[in-house]
Amino acid sequence: MSKYKKGQSGNPNGRPKGSGVSGNIREAIVGKAPELLQVVVDKALMEGDSQSALALLNKVIPNLKATSEPIQIKLDLSNGWSEAGESVIKAMSDGSLPIDSGSQILSGLGTLTKLKELDDL
Repeated sequence: MSKYKKGQSGNPNGRPKGSGVSGNIREAIVGKAPELLQVVVDKALMEGDSQSALALLNKVIPNLKATSEPIQIKLDLSNGWSEAGESVIKAMSDGSLPIDSGSQILSGLGTLTKLKELDDL
């Protein structure tokens, strides 16, 4: 076993955080942030620099995440869980149910089946 504790410095009187080269660079950039930002804005707007424009947009507008449209599916559980699963697979195969949504429904059915088994115990 190590004699050092995780997250605790072996030399508490060592070099202060941020005093190295990267700390100095970070401090210089933060000190000039307004001017640097203006240069990037000017390049994007005045020179039509798409890289600068993209860098700015990525900081202001979050990337869009793929989402699925809500779907409705009627599951007949009177014939059992496997029949319900088969109807989901059929709907996926005929294209009336997106595969990602169908997979999530099948996963939910599997989880629900296990919970039902626990109830029966």
